[in-house]
Amino acid sequence: MNNRRQTLYLYALPAFVLAMPTIPVFILLPTYYGEDLGLGLAAVGGAFFALRILDVISDPILGWVSDRLRSSFGRRKLPMLIGGVLAAPALIALFSPPEEVSIFYLFGAGAILYLGWTAIQIPYLAWAAELAPDYHTRSKLNGAREAAGLIGILAIGLFGVIFADMPKAEQYLLLASLTVGMGVVTFVLLFKFVPDMGKTRPEKQKLTFPSKNGLFKRLLGAWFINGLANGLPAVCLPLFMTHILDAGETEKAWFLFLYFLAAAAGIPIWVWLAKYMGKHQVWCMSMLIAIVIFAAVPFLSAGSFIMFGVICVLTGLTLGSDLTLPQAIQADCADWDRYRFHQDRTASLYAYWSMSTKLALGLAVGIAFPVLSFFELEEGGEYGTSVLIFLYAGLPIILKLVAVGTMWSFPLNMKNHQFIQLLLERRS
Repeated sequence: MNNRRQTLYLYALPAFVLAMPTIPVFILLPTYYGEDLGLGLAAVGGAFFALRILDVISDPILGWVSDRLRSSFGRRKLPMLIGGVLAAPALIALFSPPEEVSIFYLFGAGAILYLGWTAIQIPYLAWAAELAPDYHTRSKLNGAREAAGLIGILAIGLFGVIFADMPKAEQYLLLASLTVGMGVVTFVLLFKFVPDMGKTRPEKQKLTFPSKNGLFKRLLGAWFINGLANGLPAVCLPLFMTHILDAGETEKAWFLFLYFLAAAAGIPIWVWLAKYMGKHQVWCMSMLIAIVIFAAVPFLSAGSFIMFGVICVLTGLTLGSDLTLPQAIQADCADWDRYRFHQDRTASLYAYWSMSTKLALGLAVGIAFPVLSFFELEEGGEYGTSVLIFLYAGLPIILKLVAVGTMWSFPLNMKNHQFIQLLLERRS
């Protein structure tokens, strides 16, 4: 195996492990603590909301710290190591609570886990921009990482099927133990064999938003809008499958599996296309395809499982582009930022990127659930299902059109990026 391919695989491998506990933490644990452990849904919901606020606030701070670190071990490796040391015991504590558990235990273990997770995630994303300075290689590296993450999500789905008869407490402890064990192995391989390309003597910089970087703001805006367009169908999907398709639990599981499997399979297709077209144009093309697919949703009715399965596969394929190409474009924007403003703040830019992602998902929930409650979807309100279809497909179409309009003529193409890299090389 040549060094470039080894770096690609060993950089992407931790994403598999990092993705494994995401669905249990964000989807399964709130119900487990609220109902099974008796803390109450309202109290648990408030605790997770507070954790999300803490998570968003910590992003720019930890990104700034990662850019400012001076360490012979590596300014990307060191915060990831510290984050792993924090997150591993917190994950086990959160997944194996004591019998007399309290809401303070949930918040304390959750806060440590979220901080550790962010300390890992932001430098991990920034590391890709420094490992692959080439315009096209960045797409491949980001694609490998996101594909590994999607496979991790699929693995958790398989884990749930295999251990379905195991008590929840034992199941969660086994999952946390497997995650920590595999995490130790993958992080050791990452730190030992993947070079940390960050400078050990970074220049001074303030903790400020890059308001003068127009390219970054334009990309960030499109990413947020498209994130909201993806978040609305995600939060409405269980309701859509129940109230429109009349799907059972087995059908729901298969639809989710097809969706994420298609996303993983689509990543190499979009990376390959980006070699022949601009990354921003390929991303826009994938969003336009998603728009066409969503236009078929109003024609679905109870039992339209085959047609909805096709929609899941096709929209899953476009998700592969959303997960890969925008982050590769973000790495190009970091080069422009370094050239134009004479600052190396790659991790800080990715921190605002992470904030945007979390805010988009949070806003999707904040929009969809109150609106559906107002139109009495659960009670069989007259307009409930129509509003559900609009939130699941109609509003995302509008938002994706706005994102396409924002990015279609994005000026940072391959030729301009190569010129920026040449100027950076001459400066150094």
